[in-house]
Amino acid sequence: MPQDYSITHNIPVADHVYKYLKTRCGTDHIKASRATFMGSVILSLLGRNQDVRPQKNDFRKIFKVDISESYYEKNGMHITPATAQLFNAQIDKMFREELYAHMIIVKSLDKKLFLKSMRTLLDVYQIDEEDIKMDTLYRDFKRKKDQLENNLNLTSTSGTI
Repeated sequence: MPQDYSITHNIPVADHVYKYLKTRCGTDHIKASRATFMGSVILSLLGRNQDVRPQKNDFRKIFKVDISESYYEKNGMHITPATAQLFNAQIDKMFREELYAHMIIVKSLDKKLFLKSMRTLLDVYQIDEEDIKMDTLYRDFKRKKDQLENNLNLTSTSGTI
């Protein structure tokens, strides 16, 4: 049986990012591969990210990633604090875009369910007020809503969003 020389990186992430990743990936420990979006993001972190400056964060959750010998031989094996923060920031953006797109789609179907759709999707990922404030998400959504609506280009049966 061939030996496995994979390494495991422990990446600190925000509470809501941890819950999002755990639900999307089915676990809090994945094997990185270019065959999946999340694995590809992780492997991209092994490259240079000179434009990223670390910030002081107090993330308590850890998302684990195994990187096989073949990948770390090609890409290196070190994920710096700056690139770990970049991972958290990218997944946070992905989470928010998914949430906001969901809200806009629901709004185009039934305006009465618009805000409830936010809570429903957060429930899917088991994200609550202790993880991230709903008010924070809603204010961010309001800032980005017009651009997202234009990008999605949805029209309801009445011809408006």
